[in-house]
Amino acid sequence: MIMGKTSKITPLASNRFMRISGIGEAMIVFIASAMLIMTSCTRKPVLAHARFVHLPSTGWQHSFPLTFMPQYDDSTLTYDLKLTIRHNNSYSYRNLALAIDILGADSTAHRQQVNLGLADEYGNWTGGGFGALYQVSATIANDISPKQASQVVIWQIMPGNNTLQGIIDLGLTVSPSS
Repeated sequence: MIMGKTSKITPLASNRFMRISGIGEAMIVFIASAMLIMTSCTRKPVLAHARFVHLPSTGWQHSFPLTFMPQYDDSTLTYDLKLTIRHNNSYSYRNLALAIDILGADSTAHRQQVNLGLADEYGNWTGGGFGALYQVSATIANDISPKQASQVVIWQIMPGNNTLQGIIDLGLTVSPSS
């Protein structure tokens, strides 16, 4: 048996653990509070809205405009409008000429002409898709307020052609400007 001076064991280790635990709890409370403050200051995510019109199998007639009423989640934001065309192999042209009227809530009208390329110079379709269905999109308006675009009217204006075959769907997507 070894005799010697006896020393008293102090609960130093348990006190150190308690201090670390106290600091850890304070850190967790601090981080949780900071996250709560940061998330309360950010806006809710605003969703994009899309609407597609399926065109008749007999074709899109020149005298048949498509009318869209865009939906907006937040009237204080600005939005981008994107036009999407879905077509098949029976479409006979490389491009699609459109007249687009963007009507404001105050009855103002802004007309623009869009010439949307659907095929390259060799006749290869440029849009994405699968099988015989292709899709091409183009932005037609950036940073507009909901009051500036309460209605969008789209006309096909292909010269010398009253009815277009091969355009399957035409759609309008509204998403918040970045």
